[in-house]
Amino acid sequence: MSFTGEQVNTYGPEPSRLFFMDATMAGLPVDVLHVFVGPSATMRVKACSLVPMVNASGPVMDRAETVTLFNDLCVLAPAALIDAPITWQPVDAHHIRALFTNGAHTVTAELIFNDDNDLVDFVSDDRLRASLDGKKLTPLRWSTPVCDYRIIGSRRVSIKGEARWNAPDPEGEFAYLEFNLDEITYNKGTGLTDSTPDEHGASASSRQATASS
Repeated sequence: MSFTGEQVNTYGPEPSRLFFMDATMAGLPVDVLHVFVGPSATMRVKACSLVPMVNASGPVMDRAETVTLFNDLCVLAPAALIDAPITWQPVDAHHIRALFTNGAHTVTAELIFNDDNDLVDFVSDDRLRASLDGKKLTPLRWSTPVCDYRIIGSRRVSIKGEARWNAPDPEGEFAYLEFNLDEITYNKGTGLTDSTPDEHGASASSRQATASS
């Protein structure tokens, strides 16, 4: 299904991630809202904005969303990595291991770069795949290959990417989401300009299409 997503992230002592998705499934409108403020995350899915389909929360969800928050930081607001609570462990010229801490959770990811020093993939074993009803979360290797870097405003960012699960056979590795970034704004509402290197927040909108779930 195709959908439009809008997202607002902030980074600092209490980071947050707010993501709203407007989609259509089997001819019915479906709303998805992820809210991650401080150490707590929730996911709500409603059909026709009325009928609850998913209502997920708890420590496992908090840990999974910590990975997503870190991924957004690396892909959408890399200048904010300077002040983020991260421990870096260099591997080689194209790989670095990073430990990101938010509240009670520390998650690990491997960042992969090309010869131009562009981030091309983010791989973590600390994110969990939700069941269709959101009641069961299974740990799986998760990655977000990105490409097609462009200048948007004063920033150079990737505008295309995927989210992938490395599931056991017979599924194997597959992309369950493809995204195209339409617009991104930095330091929104902070009084800072888009060209200010100290990125405290990012607001992004994108047209996205899921291949599977």
